[in-house]
Amino acid sequence: MKRNRIIAAVLAAVLTLSGCACENNKDKKDEKAVQKKKEKKESKQEAVSLPEESEAKPVVDTTLSDLYTDEELLAYANDHRDDFWHTYYWFMAGTFFESSGENGNMLITDPRIHSLQDVENVWYQYFSRRYPIPYMDVNTNAFKETPFWEENGQVYERYRIDGFIGATYFFDHITQKTDDEVWFAYYSKDLNGNINDTQEQWSFVYEDGQLKYGTIVRNNQ
Repeated sequence: MKRNRIIAAVLAAVLTLSGCACENNKDKKDEKAVQKKKEKKESKQEAVSLPEESEAKPVVDTTLSDLYTDEELLAYANDHRDDFWHTYYWFMAGTFFESSGENGNMLITDPRIHSLQDVENVWYQYFSRRYPIPYMDVNTNAFKETPFWEENGQVYERYRIDGFIGATYFFDHITQKTDDEVWFAYYSKDLNGNINDTQEQWSFVYEDGQLKYGTIVRNNQ
């Protein structure tokens, strides 16, 4: 009788251990199945998120000729001639910004300006970055003076005032055009109605989705 009880106890223990083993094996199989399912799902999501090469859109270059006719470019240039000239001249003369003081030594009070770099940044709001700033070059600047300078942590402008009387100016025709730049012949008309070629060419550059002022060159340079 005692022997039968011992055998029954041993069998119960074996069955218990066997059941645990089965449960462990089942848990491991379930974990593997979940892991494989997860990896498959992640792989599928990754494949969906990656664009196929065939979906890439070609880059289309837009040229001035695509955007404007020559007549439209000439009309645009003449509509903006005054602003082009005034901005260019005011930087050259050092009169562009609000300032206070005496002519020749005006402290810039414009809240945007704290350094010469700030002055340059304003210039490039109007003009293309294709060309270096001309106003600080005394060989280019007709006034042969530096129009802006820093002193004691502040920025000054020269404030040179000159007048131009007795003629009107206009762009007569296109002299040359590239994919992103167009040049115009610059003419004047005096009080007697005489029209003269100034021997200058002014350019506009298509940059950042808009036409910006380019540069001014003399034909004999």
